Amino acid sequence: MAAGSYDIACARFRDSDKLDPAVGTRFNLADCEERRGRVATAWSLFRGVLSELAEDDDRRPIAQERVAALVPRLPYLTMRRDQETPPGVRVRIDGVELGEGSFGIPLPMDPGAHDLALAPAAGGDEQRSTFALREGERRDMPIRLNADRRDASSGDTTSQINQLLTPDSTQRKWAYVTGGVGAAGVAFGAVTGIITLSKKSTANANCSDRQRACNRAGIDANESGRTYGALSAIGLGVGVVGLAAGTYLWLTAPAAPAASPRAAHPSIPVRQGLHVRPELACAAGAGFLSVAGSF
Repeated sequence: MAAGSYDIACARFRDSDKLDPAVGTRFNLADCEERRGRVATAWSLFRGVLSELAEDDDRRPIAQERVAALVPRLPYLTMRRDQETPPGVRVRIDGVELGEGSFGIPLPMDPGAHDLALAPAAGGDEQRSTFALREGERRDMPIRLNADRRDASSGDTTSQINQLLTPDSTQRKWAYVTGGVGAAGVAFGAVTGIITLSKKSTANANCSDRQRACNRAGIDANESGRTYGALSAIGLGVGVVGLAAGTYLWLTAPAAPAASPRAAHPSIPVRQGLHVRPELACAAGAGFLSVAGSF
């Protein structure tokens, strides 16, 4: 403990007290636990030491001061059963199962992370989570079972089947991204294409093919029309490529995991394989997109 190795020191004080119980060892253990931040454990140990020390013991005033100093630092957790939680749910915190008398009252706990485990009374998978407390914190925590997992433990396999049939979420996400870029590109190309046609109409009205000359409005329309035409071509090109890539990513997303739900629900079709090959060809003034494959 003098070297600051509190985890080792506390473990050795605890083992020593098991082998040869002594109030002095428990006093040192309480001091060690406080030094490593477990204020609720130290507070409980100091109170136990006080109950054993004689009135004229020199260590008693010290223990009283330590207890008083720890009180404002204690975190308190009040657990309450949720109205929707079925009765009989067993609750364990850090591996210790709590009885009914522990609910609805503030319980002093050590700061830091704690493990919470809920076990349905009717059986099923234990639900685990973690929570953290700070020194001096007061927290109310409702105890409730997760609805989806409660349905699964009671035999409802719908959510499990949907999970099995859901393709890889990462590839689907990129399919949405690239498809969105493609759709935006097509929309941009269409809008700029419409503007290009409008500029062409203005240029035709203000230019003479016989004289091969244009007034100022025709010249401006021709120049801006060429700019919008280039932008339209770029937008449509990006749009076609984006839509093709998005389609490819969507259709080739991995199928369900190896554990097929057909055994539980024979009527559910399971995708066995999907092979898709997109092709994109571009030429002057034209383009071609095809998707071929087997299903």
